[in-house]
Amino acid sequence: MFIQRKAIGIAGLVLWGMVLNAFFVPKHREPESSGYEDTTLRHPSYVRSRGGSDWAAETELISSPLEYAHLIINYHKTGHELAYSLQELVLSNFPDMERENGARPRQHPSTAQRCSHIELPPGKVVVQEAPHFFCDTNSLAEMLLENKGRFHREGEQRIPKRGVKILHLVRDPFSMAISNYNYHSQDPTPEGWVKDKTRNICGKKEFFGDTLAELLLPTLVSPGVDFDKPPIVIKEEFDMLYDKCNRLFRAQRGFEDESYYFHLRQLDPSHGIKLSTLQQMVNGGDIFLMANNIIKLNQIRTIQSRVNDINDGGNTMKSKYNKIQILTMSLSDFTHYPRRSTLKYLNFVYGNALSREEKGRIATQYENAYVERVETGDLHITHGNDNEEMLRKALQNDMIGKYLGNIESVVSETLAADELSKK
Repeated sequence: MFIQRKAIGIAGLVLWGMVLNAFFVPKHREPESSGYEDTTLRHPSYVRSRGGSDWAAETELISSPLEYAHLIINYHKTGHELAYSLQELVLSNFPDMERENGARPRQHPSTAQRCSHIELPPGKVVVQEAPHFFCDTNSLAEMLLENKGRFHREGEQRIPKRGVKILHLVRDPFSMAISNYNYHSQDPTPEGWVKDKTRNICGKKEFFGDTLAELLLPTLVSPGVDFDKPPIVIKEEFDMLYDKCNRLFRAQRGFEDESYYFHLRQLDPSHGIKLSTLQQMVNGGDIFLMANNIIKLNQIRTIQSRVNDINDGGNTMKSKYNKIQILTMSLSDFTHYPRRSTLKYLNFVYGNALSREEKGRIATQYENAYVERVETGDLHITHGNDNEEMLRKALQNDMIGKYLGNIESVVSETLAADELSKK
């Protein structure tokens, strides 16, 4: 089995090379440095943001944000509102870029390859919640790099697509689960679906003709690029999670026909947190989806790096621009260091197409708006609660804690590797 997997990995590396060839071409103020300054681009910057007229000629001097598709991925309680705020910041300060909101994959499954098909033309900023990346790595890369192209709004020249820049918003799964519980159990609840008495929040859902478990397990059982990491969860354990969910939902006398919200309000919090977390793992699926997508994107990044380093006749095959650029950031980065984190993302998107001063101004604008929302008690920003330590211990001391801990390791390793790569 190990040899067979290695063979598959080598074949994938060859296919990935073909893909690349096809597309070659808190309230305090933080320090100014973001750790992600792009020094490969030349100033002066993109002509349309400076009032010039020769778009085609100027793009030879600098890689414009218009030449990339921009994708912001989030999950429930990893920064839904944040994703749209960042999209708006990018659009409002670079008027030639355009908005695109991805379809909800749970409601609009697509593609025979079992991946949510996301339209990513150059110059678009797309927000996509909880995409389904269940296809193989090469199919996913092809989908991300697919070049629909578009014409510049003020001319007939087609904008080239150099690649795609992905911001992946993730979170410590324990904090994600606790935030999910406190968010849905509050009175009044911000989301009406939790009061739907016909909804079975422990039921097995199907996508692309398979259950969520069947789609997730190929990646979660073998989470490493080289297939040498221990499983996050295996089939028997996934079935146990379903069983545990059903033992908590509508299993007590007086709870038989009640809603999910009734359970969250009436169950002891040590049981309510387990039910809400199980729903987020095996029914809504966002916790496991986050882990699945981190692994898939890590595989793309690792394989891309290997192909770029292949030596061909003494010449290193490194393209000037990475086709798929991935920046993984935690929600906690933005809540604790809003200005610095926003500046890091803006540098990732714009490079030198905007001045350092302009990016600093935008980052400060975001920080001020965020602080104001926190102070006014925005319902979509879950505030710290006194019960967080108790809820975390309830999860850690349960079988659920094992799988959250496995995902926590994947999140931490990815964030650390991403930070190291920017130094």
